[in-house]
Amino acid sequence: MRWTPLILLIALAAGGGFPAHGLTVDEAIASALVDNPSVQAAASSADADAERSQQATGHRWGRLDLAEIYTYSDNPAEVFALTLNQGRFDFDEFFTSDPNVPDGLSTWMTTLDLTLPVYTGGQIGTRVRQTATVADASAAASRHTAEQVAFDTATAFVNLAKAREHLELLGAARATTAEHVRLAGVFADQGIILASDVLEARVYLAEMDEIVERADHGARLAEATLNFHMGADQATRRELAPVPPPAPVGGSVEDWTSVAVERRRDLIAARARLEAGRLEAKAARSGALPEVAVVGRYGLYDDQIFGSNGHSGTIMALAKVNLFGGLTAGHARQAAEHDAVSFAADVRRFEEGVRLEVRQAWQDLASARARHATAREVLAAAAESLRVREQRFSQGLERMVDLLDAETSLREAETRELVARYDIALSTYRLHFVSGATLIPSMEESR
Repeated sequence: MRWTPLILLIALAAGGGFPAHGLTVDEAIASALVDNPSVQAAASSADADAERSQQATGHRWGRLDLAEIYTYSDNPAEVFALTLNQGRFDFDEFFTSDPNVPDGLSTWMTTLDLTLPVYTGGQIGTRVRQTATVADASAAASRHTAEQVAFDTATAFVNLAKAREHLELLGAARATTAEHVRLAGVFADQGIILASDVLEARVYLAEMDEIVERADHGARLAEATLNFHMGADQATRRELAPVPPPAPVGGSVEDWTSVAVERRRDLIAARARLEAGRLEAKAARSGALPEVAVVGRYGLYDDQIFGSNGHSGTIMALAKVNLFGGLTAGHARQAAEHDAVSFAADVRRFEEGVRLEVRQAWQDLASARARHATAREVLAAAAESLRVREQRFSQGLERMVDLLDAETSLREAETRELVARYDIALSTYRLHFVSGATLIPSMEESR
């Protein structure tokens, strides 16, 4: 399978790499669809099943075999027959010699055999439909793998952007704390506050350093995760463009669930494999029906390789039916039917699982929006509270511990707002993915 993003990557390479504004989420997805091994493996598997489908179709054309056989024999019957086939039978010599004790005879046989199936009880037709169904399933599964990689890449992209913004937020908070520590030292020298307040502020600053260090490690891991999904070296440094606004989400949750069970490609693949399993039971039943074929043979016989001193042809019609095979055909049919029933139940549960995934993603998105609205209000209040406490602290009217508490409240409010804001983007991506909408650039589909 070839993806449109390959064209995008070629254009980017020709232009000297990704644009200076930084890697966009669509460019990250395009790169992943080319370099991610999961996409490559799924595409190759789909190609293999497509070839097997063509292989099954080829059985309709029968079989033509060319063979070269050498035999040496002093068996009386075989020497007599092969001498005739070589066109070297001498009637007088036959009666003047002892036919029971012939000399050994070397024979080269060149044979061309053609076998044409006339009727196979429906086995060929069933296998052709079965392999075509499996090929359709693999194609759908391959596309779903590409969508999964696109979703994972978009998720990793957003998580990296979130981790970096969180790191910047903490860096700014740490700088504010450092300034408060400096002021505390000045006020302590002036006797406005106690030396213990300065020590407490320095402890808080050390804790902030630890928090910033953990956030830095988290950002580096998020960058490695993005590179992993893109199929790139995990140590590659990435400059990111801003995360695009979340795609619009309209309709009701029932609309999204009903659409999901129709267009989820992994579910489409599961239904196709279920149909292939049902065809297996039909193929097993076909084994009890007669088979009819026409066989043609043309042969050249000589005492030298590829010789043609003697030649002959034969046409045969062959009909056979399996009367008893140890009951294997019946058991095979019943096993295939049981497998089909089992897989049908799995597909029904799969459908319900898809509906549940969509409902969860819908609720997560609604929750993220509500949390973000609340977090913005809390953030505004926390910022104002810190501003007031900073002013009172500079006037010697506020304790250091209260100022540090206000800093903590602001940092927590900023973190909640940041997480909720990015959760809206992540939940939107997830809702589109679990509902079967494409996340692949240049392959947009309407809902």
